[in-house]
Amino acid sequence: MYQLLTALITAGVLAGAGTVQAGDHSKKGGWQDNQGTQISTVEQVRNMQDDSKVAMKGKIEKHLKRDKYQFRDGTGFIVVEIDEDVWDGQTVTPQDTIWIFGELDSDPEKPEVDVERLKKQ
Repeated sequence: MYQLLTALITAGVLAGAGTVQAGDHSKKGGWQDNQGTQISTVEQVRNMQDDSKVAMKGKIEKHLKRDKYQFRDGTGFIVVEIDEDVWDGQTVTPQDTIWIFGELDSDPEKPEVDVERLKKQ
């Protein structure tokens, strides 16, 4: 009887272990290295090299066309490109302060930031 009880308990524990492994793995997350990213102002970003990683805090003033927006901080404005998936369900108004993380596409006449991540403050 003792051996039967031990076998049933062991089987129950092993079956439970399988349940723990199964789960919702659809949500992705984790650590992200922003190596090389520096907190910058619009004025500083305008003078950076092409493909520089940037992080800026400010506001989106207006929608320009398609996925282009005018972003402003206390030092000026710059055009930012925000693809639909970057919004990640967030609604942003001109009154909202946001963080933008991305990469500078430095055209000498029209520098632009390709936004990789956006976070509403």
